[in-house]
Amino acid sequence: MPDESRGIGGCGSEAAYILLFVSNALPTLAIVIATVILYRGRDIFLPITMASILAVIFIPVASFLSPYVGRFASAALVVILAIGAVTAVVYFLTVELTAVADEVSGYSDNIGSKLGELEKSASPPWLQHLEYAVSDIQRQVQRKNPAPRSPKTVQAIPAPPTMLEKFRPLLPVLDGIVEGLLITVLLFFLLYSRKHLRDRVMCLIAKAQITMAPHVLGAAAEAVGRYMLLFSLTNLGFGLACGFAAWLLGLPSALLWGLLAFLLRFIPYVGAIISAFLPALVAFALFPGWAKPLEVIGSFVLFDQIVAQLIEPFVVGRGIGVSPVALLISAMYWSWLWGVPGLLLATPLTACLKVAGESIPTLGFFSVLLSADQDSRFRSETGEARIERSSSEGGGVFVARQPLGGGS
Repeated sequence: MPDESRGIGGCGSEAAYILLFVSNALPTLAIVIATVILYRGRDIFLPITMASILAVIFIPVASFLSPYVGRFASAALVVILAIGAVTAVVYFLTVELTAVADEVSGYSDNIGSKLGELEKSASPPWLQHLEYAVSDIQRQVQRKNPAPRSPKTVQAIPAPPTMLEKFRPLLPVLDGIVEGLLITVLLFFLLYSRKHLRDRVMCLIAKAQITMAPHVLGAAAEAVGRYMLLFSLTNLGFGLACGFAAWLLGLPSALLWGLLAFLLRFIPYVGAIISAFLPALVAFALFPGWAKPLEVIGSFVLFDQIVAQLIEPFVVGRGIGVSPVALLISAMYWSWLWGVPGLLLATPLTACLKVAGESIPTLGFFSVLLSADQDSRFRSETGEARIERSSSEGGGVFVARQPLGGGS
């Protein structure tokens, strides 16, 4: 009997270890499967994701206008304003970048002289002598051994291009237009049917027996929308400061560099550097010496650090408590998955996943992975325990849970 009981106990412990391993491996397996699905279904999931993120951002505006003009008119007005803003920004960037390129092309002599000085200063004298010696030897060899005459070549007349080959360069443009129209239509219906969609999602959650409070979806969308709004305001201040600095330094099209700084700072970490690199190249081409490019880079980097270290902690607060390392890894992941659109969506997607991990116990591992707090695991586990205890006492699926917040 003791041997049999020991054998049963050993089997029980092995089964417990297997279950523990499977439960710990499920999140990783789910992320791998989701990555494959998102990568293969990029043409479907990217427009849906962009429209959903824009809907989360614009829902407060549509809700504010809805009592005055109605649900349909408020959704249509928000979509029209968004399309107008995007069209105006694209047109302005195209016109200004073309004007700057034309102006820079007139300073080719200054660019050539600077590149020549840079090449001379970068290579030591002994390397210059060695390069001259090698080129002299090559010239002497070519004099003694002239190249043989090449045989006459017969040029074949290419066949006329087909209709498909003529329109092939336009296919990416048509694809972008169709994708933009799809995002616009999805955004309108998400704004127009926002209440019905929320009720349907709550019904699906109830049928899946996922424990979540009824107000969590609205609170999560509000938290993400507020975070993106405050983040946009800080980026707007950064863009205004950079545009003013470009005007003081004498760069042409100072409004262009301010707008680019505002837009590119939505890209985590590298956006501010890219926004400083472009006007620095223009300063390199237009002004003599190296002072202006260094001043441009220094002012942009200084403003970025002021915004990140002084303004954002007071305006945005702790936000939704996303770890900087997690945000950087998320930017790398989404840019690898969806390219430039994924890089632009990295910050709002990370915010949504963080809030979803805090709201839904099944997705609690996202809160642990993305949280900036050291005690995120403890708060997640205690929150789940509180939900299970409340559910067992109340006998319902939807129960109250700890409040959402910016990591407080």
